[in-house]
Amino acid sequence: MASDSLNSMENDFDVREALDAMEADRHVLGQRMTAETRWAAPAQGLAAALLIAAPAAGVPGVFFVLALSAGLFLAVELVFRKRSGLSISRPAGPRGMALLVLLIALLCGLNVLSWILWALDLLVWIPLSALAGGLIVALGVVGYDRAYAAEVRHEG
Repeated sequence: MASDSLNSMENDFDVREALDAMEADRHVLGQRMTAETRWAAPAQGLAAALLIAAPAAGVPGVFFVLALSAGLFLAVELVFRKRSGLSISRPAGPRGMALLVLLIALLCGLNVLSWILWALDLLVWIPLSALAGGLIVALGVVGYDRAYAAEVRHEG
C-alpha cells in the first residue's frame, strides 16, 4: 500500500516536471517570436509599401517593383526562420488569425486602391497609399507577433 502511494507521488512529480518544462518552452517560443519583430516588421512594411506603390512605376517598371516586393517578403521569411529557428505555418490562436486576416484584407484593399488611382491617372496619390499601407503592415506585424507570442504562452 505504501509503495502505491509512493509511485503515485512520483508520477505526480513527473507530470509536474513535464508541465513545467512545457510552460518554459512556451515562454521561450514567445520570446523567440518577438525577438525578430524589431527588424522584420519594418522590412515587411517596406515590402508592402513596394507592392502598393508598384503601379506608379509604369508598365515596364511595375514588374520589377512587384518582383522586388515579393523577394523582400520571401527574404524576411527566410531570415526569420534562420535567426529564430521557427517556421510559422499558421497563427497560434484566434486573435492572431483575426489580425492576419485584417492585415491581408487591408493590404489587398490598398493594392486595389493603388491600381484604381493608376487607372484614373492620379499617380500622385499612390505614394501616399503606399506609405499608409507600409505603416499599417509594419504596425500590424508588431501586433501579430505580440498576439502570437501571447497565444503560444496561453496569456490571451
